[in-house]
Amino acid sequence: VGMEVGDVESAMWNVSQYMCNSIVAGKALKPLAVDCVTYIEQMQMLKADFTYHMSLPFAQGVLNMIGDADDPLKLSGSAMIEEDFLAMIESSEGQFWSSLHLQIFKSMMCSFFGDFEQGAKLALERGDVYEKKNGSPLAMTDTL
Repeated sequence: VGMEVGDVESAMWNVSQYMCNSIVAGKALKPLAVDCVTYIEQMQMLKADFTYHMSLPFAQGVLNMIGDADDPLKLSGSAMIEEDFLAMIESSEGQFWSSLHLQIFKSMMCSFFGDFEQGAKLALERGDVYEKKNGSPLAMTDTL
């Protein structure tokens, strides 16, 4: 609806939430991966930088779960390269949220691929971040 009325920002927020909620809801990964890549490309094309930066870890996390990464515990593949992402967001408006999403998806990859020690370490490093991002469906997935 946002795109139909010219409200790109709201449309991109909705898309970002769709990606996050789809993961939590258990949507099939292959169709979700296609959606994520499509939406990430739209965000980039429309210069929706804030939601683009926050959504890249979602997209790469989904891609990792379907095998699009040399190291599934590292968010590097066809959507993003982890080191480049960190450099890109360093001075961005949404640096806190983008880096938080990166940390959350790294933890999810640890759970998904069985590296529980690294996942616990990442969780301890984050500390009580959910006091700042309360109500997020990601809080549910982060406890896997």
